[in-house]
Amino acid sequence: MAPKRTGKGIPMSKRVILTAPISTSLVLLVFLALFGHSSAQVDTTISQQESFSVVLPCPVNVDKCGKLHSLNWFKGDDRIAAMLLGESNVTSVNKEFDERVTVQQNPYRLVIKDLKIADEDIYLCDTTFFIPEETCDNFNGYRVELRVLVPPTEIVILDAKGDRIENGSVVGPMQERQSLKATCTVKNTRPQPEVGWFRGDKRLTTYSPTHDLNDGLYTSTLELDWPLSREDLAQDIECRVNSAAIPNTTVTKFSVDLQVRPTRIDINGVKHHTVQGSKVVLTCDIQGARPAVNLTWYNSSILINPDDNDITEIRIKSFEKKDGTYHTQSELIFNATRFENDRVFRCEAENVVLQINREKPISSVFTLEVLYPPVVKVSPSAIMTNTSEIVLLNCEYVANPASLTQVEWYRNDDLVNVNDTNHYKGGNSENVALVIKSTAKDDIGNYSCQLSNTIGKGISDQKINLDVQYVPSVEILMIPEGPVRESDESNVTLFCNVLDANPLALTKVRWYANSTLLKELPDCEETREDLCHIDPSKLLLESIGRGFFYNYSCEGYNSAGWGPRSEDKELLVHYEPGPSALTHFPLVAVKKKSVTFSCSVDDPGYPDSNRYRWLRGGRGPLQDIVTKDWTVEPVGLDSRTNYSCYAYNEGGKGIMATVNLEVHAPPFFIKNLPPYTGVLHSSQNATLTCRIECVPRCDISWQKDGEPIERNDTRYFIKEKYMEASPATGDFESMLSVLHFNMSNWPLGKFDIEADNANYECVSTGNTVGASIRSRTYFGIEYAPDNTTVSENILYVQEDTIPGRILCKSRANPEPLYKWFFKNETIANGNALIINTAMKRNDNGTYTCQAYNKHGKSIAETVIEVQFKPRCEIERREIDDQDTLICTAYGNPLEADFSWSIKGENDTVQVLGSGEKKTFLEKSFYILQTDYAISRTYRCVSNNTVGSAPFCEIEVAEQLAWWQLWEKNTLIIIVAVILGLLLTVIIICCIIICICRRRRRQDKLHDKSSSLGEPLTEPGEYENLPFHGLQTAPNKPLNAESFDDEFIYADLESQHYGPINYKAASLYSQVKKNKNSGALDVL
Repeated sequence: MAPKRTGKGIPMSKRVILTAPISTSLVLLVFLALFGHSSAQVDTTISQQESFSVVLPCPVNVDKCGKLHSLNWFKGDDRIAAMLLGESNVTSVNKEFDERVTVQQNPYRLVIKDLKIADEDIYLCDTTFFIPEETCDNFNGYRVELRVLVPPTEIVILDAKGDRIENGSVVGPMQERQSLKATCTVKNTRPQPEVGWFRGDKRLTTYSPTHDLNDGLYTSTLELDWPLSREDLAQDIECRVNSAAIPNTTVTKFSVDLQVRPTRIDINGVKHHTVQGSKVVLTCDIQGARPAVNLTWYNSSILINPDDNDITEIRIKSFEKKDGTYHTQSELIFNATRFENDRVFRCEAENVVLQINREKPISSVFTLEVLYPPVVKVSPSAIMTNTSEIVLLNCEYVANPASLTQVEWYRNDDLVNVNDTNHYKGGNSENVALVIKSTAKDDIGNYSCQLSNTIGKGISDQKINLDVQYVPSVEILMIPEGPVRESDESNVTLFCNVLDANPLALTKVRWYANSTLLKELPDCEETREDLCHIDPSKLLLESIGRGFFYNYSCEGYNSAGWGPRSEDKELLVHYEPGPSALTHFPLVAVKKKSVTFSCSVDDPGYPDSNRYRWLRGGRGPLQDIVTKDWTVEPVGLDSRTNYSCYAYNEGGKGIMATVNLEVHAPPFFIKNLPPYTGVLHSSQNATLTCRIECVPRCDISWQKDGEPIERNDTRYFIKEKYMEASPATGDFESMLSVLHFNMSNWPLGKFDIEADNANYECVSTGNTVGASIRSRTYFGIEYAPDNTTVSENILYVQEDTIPGRILCKSRANPEPLYKWFFKNETIANGNALIINTAMKRNDNGTYTCQAYNKHGKSIAETVIEVQFKPRCEIERREIDDQDTLICTAYGNPLEADFSWSIKGENDTVQVLGSGEKKTFLEKSFYILQTDYAISRTYRCVSNNTVGSAPFCEIEVAEQLAWWQLWEKNTLIIIVAVILGLLLTVIIICCIIICICRRRRRQDKLHDKSSSLGEPLTEPGEYENLPFHGLQTAPNKPLNAESFDDEFIYADLESQHYGPINYKAASLYSQVKKNKNSGALDVL
């Protein structure tokens, strides 16, 4: 019989020999048609580069499978080549592949030249054998997966502007903390490459790559957004590409000219101290900067400039280190003086990085200690004293060290014996000043001081001139002592009383009024004799009035000279204050500030008038204000009125003064713009309003992003109104301005959610009391949430574990709020889904994130797959005429591994292996042996990536009858089919009986003896059979009583196609030819 191939390119080498009655055969055919199966697994994978040749093998084991009849090559489901073996060895190739495909034998293989991308597919070598051996395992053909490799045409790195960065080039300069943005693109390659960004051995964190497929070629892009830091100095940024199409990792790299701020600054120099006149060198070291720093020296807060001082020198040098940073060193050289002692020298350094970021320069300070001899100064320059007085001769100095080794005093250049403790005190290193305990005439002279320390000595340039005198000291006595009223017109007598004098008698007395010489007595030069021969120590004042209101004092004169003037003695005369004068500052009051009124009198009276009365708007006096100055704060609208004041004392009140107050208001927002103004992008009515109080009047203008909005800009129109003052609110005169958005002149008649976000400002001009003011609002175009995404589209988590958090983000204005839903219930608020409880398998499903604001909402979904250990079940079925155990695992993930075993005596276990999974991920098939005769317990253990499940088992008592091998549903179908066939036979028999009876009646009329006289064989009986046209149809009668013949019928398995199987056709023909012989009854 000729071999035949049926199905979707699946070869068949099995044969079925029917030995059962016809009814049973038909049942088996129906069963095989319903439950047949095939498998399609790839046996090997071959990769080759495009335009090269590739050889696809087809292993043929003649020893195991028998003689090969034919061989077919399929690309997917399409046959592209065939080879018929035998004497002719005919080979046929599909026209599409005729020029590039060759079929070879010994060994059998398919050669494809000039490989193209479209050639990538799964290729099937379908072999057909004349008589397949039972040991043949090549039932499903040999499958080869062909992969076409295409190296990338180029690998390109682009910067943030889209400009190409050449391999090995330098990018920059850039500053640390700045983001490095680049894109690595791998063009026109296959298969999909692996792209990554690296710095040395460190893989940089990036976004996920994108892969675009065009004409079978991938273009992969990976973006880099990397914050630069000091670690990137002298490092290459590499884009590494791995692919099966290239033998090694391809690296494209560039480096960054990175600018960094200095990290360290130190000042070194004098370790402990220096001596005045010595040369000082201070060194400032700055490290870690790129580019090199600019360096400045300061003496305290004063900039040191060598050009201003010839004795000061600054040297600076810089050198580059291995990591690309610079070490800058500066030396400050000068000669030390005492003026540099305890001075703080500061070194400041900055480079372009600190300047761009507006950061302060880094600095370091150094305090210098300079040792120098004492610098001496004596004081006072002259001393006039009386005898027997204590005199302090002060000697001050500055020195380093401050401790003195020697102190010497000189009078008239002669050394003073300070060891005379009866007359002197001090004058040593503990107390430098010299104290004369009791002055005498011998103490008169010029005194100088000389001090010494460990560095040297110093003497004062000035000298103290000490003069000892003895003159009278006096005091004023007044009778009567109390205050005198001007209205009493009484007399007062003044006495110049001697307190101490040498001689005691006063020969002259000078009288003073308010330190002005009033009279010197006796006055013998006058014509009046009564002033020459009087007691000069007595002075009579008659009819006291305000003209006598003075401080009186006197001086006494003896042979030593005039003594010091006595202390003043005040003659108190009470009189009323004069007229008041009222002023205020400022002359023009400003709202919300203060104005101070000052009430003054030219003649304050006596006692001095320090009490005042104030009136406001003609009402008063105000009881709580009695001071000279009155500050009104804050000044408001009600401050526009008149103010009055007057002074008063015990003598009465003065004349009142009145002024009117003018009040101005600086520009001030009565209504300013809010910090944020949100408008829906489709709104047709949008305005901005501001009202500014200002006296004198000011003007208002509008700006957008700092640019003025012109009056002729048709997108806007402005309405203004001058508002009068409002006593109810206290607001002064103001300007009201409203900016209207004329939406009919905007593009598309609405706002653009990106372009029309802007800062709008309401700006006033200044006036005489205030500068221009402005109010800003951010005009935000609002819209509903859009482009909502989640961080994990699918999250796999094991049962009884807590999953990681999932983030949800969306674009919206205002910023959206978030809710999470699961099974139509709210489970969380916020953009992060955090599950703190262990997951169960019923938590598996879709979780929805809803982003919403006042304008709308948007959702995104994520799937949480809860994975759990499988449980297994075993069933027993017949598959391909074999008694088979099927172990099914129910778990997540679905794919499971299996282990079969037999439970023996004493609970021993015999391992049988993993069984056969065929095309199923969750099933394992174990074929029972046909040689067992005892009951056995079979166990199956399944496990997936989560873990292993408890074993399941089945008791196999004995071999099953053929009907017991089928499933319950299969048996029901078979019984139904049998019942259907029996019913059909009964109906046919009834029809035949009816026909026979009718023909019998007809035979009686036409003398016919049989209704079966028609020939059974009809013309063209074999025309529709598969071997029609190949050879003469067999006409050998088939013995219907015995079907155990010698023919081998190439019947097909139930899943294959065909008009009718060969054996069924033969049976049907033979039955028709022998229905007179009784064979029909046997069938």
